[in-house]
Amino acid sequence: MNATSLETFSLLAPEIVLVLAALVAYLGGAFAGLRFGWLVAAAGIVAAMAVTRGQAADPVFSAGVTVDAFSGFIRWTVLALGFLLCLVQSGDLFASAVSRGPGLHRGGTCEEAGTFLLLLAGLSLVGVAGDLVLLFAGLELVSIPTYILLGLKRTDARGQEASLKYFFLSLVASAIFLYALVCLYGIGGSTDLQAIASRLQTEAATNRTVQVLLPLAIGMAIVGAAFRLAAVPMHFYAPDVYEGTSPGNAALLSTLPKVAGIVILARLIALVGSGTSPELFWRLAVVLAAVTMTVGNVMALWQKNLRRLLACSSIAHAGYLLVGIAVAAAVSAPGATADGRSSWLFAAGGLSATLFYLTTYALATIGLFGAIAYLGHRWPEWTSGSGPRPPREEITTVDDLDGLSSTNPVAAFALAVFLLSLAGIPPLPGFWGKLTLAVSTLEVDWNSPITLGSRRCWFVGLAVVLVINAAIAAAYYLRIIAAMYFKTTKRGVQADGGLTGGLAMLACLALVGMVTIQPRGLFTAASRAGESILPQAAAPAAQVSLTPESIATTP
Repeated sequence: MNATSLETFSLLAPEIVLVLAALVAYLGGAFAGLRFGWLVAAAGIVAAMAVTRGQAADPVFSAGVTVDAFSGFIRWTVLALGFLLCLVQSGDLFASAVSRGPGLHRGGTCEEAGTFLLLLAGLSLVGVAGDLVLLFAGLELVSIPTYILLGLKRTDARGQEASLKYFFLSLVASAIFLYALVCLYGIGGSTDLQAIASRLQTEAATNRTVQVLLPLAIGMAIVGAAFRLAAVPMHFYAPDVYEGTSPGNAALLSTLPKVAGIVILARLIALVGSGTSPELFWRLAVVLAAVTMTVGNVMALWQKNLRRLLACSSIAHAGYLLVGIAVAAAVSAPGATADGRSSWLFAAGGLSATLFYLTTYALATIGLFGAIAYLGHRWPEWTSGSGPRPPREEITTVDDLDGLSSTNPVAAFALAVFLLSLAGIPPLPGFWGKLTLAVSTLEVDWNSPITLGSRRCWFVGLAVVLVINAAIAAAYYLRIIAAMYFKTTKRGVQADGGLTGGLAMLACLALVGMVTIQPRGLFTAASRAGESILPQAAAPAAQVSLTPESIATTP
């Protein structure tokens, strides 16, 4: 790692702002009686956005910090999603789903808000990390606040069980990923990612140590990323943890760790594509993508609990995200070719398609959990007019949403839009995301014949699996919509989860509408981010430059 300088601290200014805001929330809650920690969190995120906007757009490298189009895209994604999640989290104020009485849980908001800001700072640090030590430190700054939030938000038995499950599995995943980093250090003799890539490029074909350690590093890094993506084989914790935690934390687990997982895999592609053959990488990614999306969707078909269903859906979407990763790894391999059309859609490289899909998925998912947080609890069943107030019961099953369109038409409409987007129904953003992923798989070795065992055969098969799984997913998403619009209300919901949850729902609805009308802007940003991290030798083959002229000539 190069010596840290004042320039390095200036590059890390957004992360420093988030940490300072976290300190304000912690100290204000402890010593000044501050009760609006989430307001401090929102202000800190906005300040970090302003600092990020003021930074130079040119790529800069300093002491293990890499600021380029990719890290900029990740930063903006983290801050935007963080602001939306801040609204969802602040709207979920109840101590537990079974507590009695109308009291609100406000005492822990400063601790929760400060911990959430540290999580965002760690995730943003992962995005700019150009060094193994900085990358691991950022990942731990994501993992540790995550299970602290799980423990703080719910103090009942199920909440603590969810926190402990995530804690122990996070330890295992972190240890495995740390072994991968040790192997990479042994290969490159340095913690700097560029130095490791240079070593791979010059010695991969002759160095026996590289040939032995690189497959181990790839396998263990993929396992570490799979935990954060909730992908097979590290997916089994998701249904139990989602069911036991709050809607805000479920929204967090569905989105932010996936960003970290994609960053890990993208950095790995940049390494193994630097002169070495990433055959093992893309084959593993293809298998994991197909198995993960299939397992997630089949599991979701049998779920009646709403939060477990959405957890299985999150597993399936991890498989979709891995499709683009597999394409990017394959295209970076020697001898790979891609289609050379000028259309902005056919210019979709695998990594660009994954970043685009990640953003559209995150918007719909946060909006979905924001709506659930806003709806809050079902109306109680009174046994007698003079008896005590029954305990509040959260929305837990799909049947709890029966007839929602007649009692809460705005929430029902928003939920329907988010579910249809996740299902990939045109012209919503989820459709464009799945389409870019499918097209990117068909671009690999476009001019080569389809022969058994060939690279093109693998990816055509992956495209078929993607389409079949999209059809399977539509079944359980439409089941929820049918409950809201075609069934009668049984008990109804109170819509008592907090105004900010509703604001998050409406904000996500507006953003989904904007991407529906004009998806090219988001795709252009994702394409530039993907091009900036791919190996330079592979980038021209993987993607076509997106210029205003090429977009203007699109049929």
